[in-house]
Amino acid sequence: MLSWVYPIRIVQALFALATIGLSAYAATSPFSNVIYFMLFNGCWTTVVAVPYLGLAPLWFPRFSHEFAIPATEFVTMGLWLAGWIATAALLPKPSSCNDSYCEAQQAQIVIAAIEWALFLFTNVFALLDVKNSRFNRRNHEQSAAEQTEQTQQPETAQVDAAQAA
Repeated sequence: MLSWVYPIRIVQALFALATIGLSAYAATSPFSNVIYFMLFNGCWTTVVAVPYLGLAPLWFPRFSHEFAIPATEFVTMGLWLAGWIATAALLPKPSSCNDSYCEAQQAQIVIAAIEWALFLFTNVFALLDVKNSRFNRRNHEQSAAEQTEQTQQPETAQVDAAQAA
């Protein structure tokens, strides 16, 4: 795993915690369904996604399947995209946003959009890793098959020479 991914995972967790705080603050506003969805996004990212994506490849490689990592990244990325778009669609114009609940939701939109971009970025590298691992596995299988053929050929040549004599 790439060493620069872990600082990004920490930032993702911190942004998810910030989203949880902003959602808890604005839970009494009229946009409660979207706020609860954003609260879910923050909890999902903090409790499930970031721990799995950060710890499974190192300490639990058996649970770090090559398709589970990009799938978790993709689901989390989709949740954040849906969350910040839904929040942005329900808020009034910035000029008519005068109370602290509305300003908290504006901050939450920015944080969620950045969170979505971070998961998009790490998902691209997860998909590239799947592509490279499949390519490397195919090359390894081909070279193993070629080595097997090379080791079997001298044995047949010796048998043919023994039969000719």
